[in-house]
Amino acid sequence: MRKSERRKTAAARQATTQPAEAQPAQWRTTQETLVMAQISRTTLHKATKAGTFPKPIKIGKKCVWIDSEIKEWMKR
Repeated sequence: MRKSERRKTAAARQATTQPAEAQPAQWRTTQETLVMAQISRTTLHKATKAGTFPKPIKIGKKCVWIDSEIKEWMKR
């Protein structure tokens, strides 16, 4: 099998294993989350602790929220 044929089969295999509608998650920083949800920092932390707002993901010292979870929270 030639190199170009191996690439084509690998690409075809990868395309079938990943759904077409899968999109990478958009992350929001604390400040972006506050602006998007239109709430204060205190309200954000209280709602997160109470479980009424999505939990953040810790990356080192930073916390980020997933954009789709914030939008889903806003719809409710």
